[in-house]
Amino acid sequence: MFADHRRTRHRPRGDQHSPVSATSGLARPVRKSCLTQVVPTRQWSPRWLGDQGDDLRAEKRVTDELPDWQTYSSDEWPTLLIGNGLSINLWSGFAYDSLFSEASDQGDLAGPAESIFDELDTTNFETVLECLHHARIVLKALGDDVAEVEATYGEVRDALLSAVSAAHVDWNDFPVPTHTAIATSIAEHDNVFTTNYDLCVYWSLLQSDPSVNTKDYFWNPGHDFDPANTNATAGTTLIHYLHGALHLWQSDSTGIDGKWTNADGGNLTRVLRNYSATSDKRPLFVSEGNSASKVRTISRSAYLSFCLDRLRDDEQNTVVFGHSLSTQDEHIIEALLDGKRKKIAVALRPSSRADAIIATKSRIIEALPGHTILFFDSTTHPLGDRTLNIG
Repeated sequence: MFADHRRTRHRPRGDQHSPVSATSGLARPVRKSCLTQVVPTRQWSPRWLGDQGDDLRAEKRVTDELPDWQTYSSDEWPTLLIGNGLSINLWSGFAYDSLFSEASDQGDLAGPAESIFDELDTTNFETVLECLHHARIVLKALGDDVAEVEATYGEVRDALLSAVSAAHVDWNDFPVPTHTAIATSIAEHDNVFTTNYDLCVYWSLLQSDPSVNTKDYFWNPGHDFDPANTNATAGTTLIHYLHGALHLWQSDSTGIDGKWTNADGGNLTRVLRNYSATSDKRPLFVSEGNSASKVRTISRSAYLSFCLDRLRDDEQNTVVFGHSLSTQDEHIIEALLDGKRKKIAVALRPSSRADAIIATKSRIIEALPGHTILFFDSTTHPLGDRTLNIG
């Protein structure tokens, strides 16, 4: 969900992205060097190779050019996949550097947990969680006790959600025009998938003009999810929270998934207060450090499983905005791979480092064989507009 960041506590908040993070409204100067790289041919599965098999097996030349979104915007793009790059473009507090500082200031990362961040020289929670996951595997294989590793894993995972909640932009600081711009852009798609935990998209859809018709499947009277009731009226934009979110919960006793609602949207940032040791509900969110663990968590939720299945079944042209498509989200990549050949347009943040852009493009092309992969400058897309930045 989040881009990786090295440990720099005092880095200026406006520059907390990797050189080619998935998106940001703050563009850096771009050197139009048009460097090229030949992407090595890989042995793709025969199911992807139809009449265009020879073309797919051919070498692909990758340059550092990032066309404007307008180059592709006239095409049909029924599906949108959103990652944390959108949230960071809105509010720098969602960058991992800021979240790490928030967790440390709250005392949620202490002792061994904070030491691991130090030793790995990172502020990336998913990197630390992945490291702890591997440590547990090693200790278990050696017959050693894993209790402390498991406890630390839980501490880091919970600290992430708590930090997102604490660092969240306040409802009153979220300009109505920004809500409107986000909602209008999202409503241009039929299906929207997001791996973000924050409330930015949810709030924007609440605040939007009534002409923006969106639903999130929590339309039962109790705002819970019913797998037998998932049909929406034509023309509705359907929202899928692939990794859960701050405002979603799961019942321990029934396994039912639902969402918290409040007329005052700002109160939802303090929703973690609704949980206690005796509460039947717990937060519905997926923050494990590797894809396999995330899939196991998803499988324990009817709603999250439904959303991932919907992404797998989706065969429409797709825009990917603000998502790194990293190995930690391999299940997202595999879901995009399913189905017939389609166009996938990936937003990348401009950078003066041509080699970084080429490396990112090459990695994504290799990860998504069989589809037509396009890239564009994220700052030229409505969701990457620098005027959306709140702070």
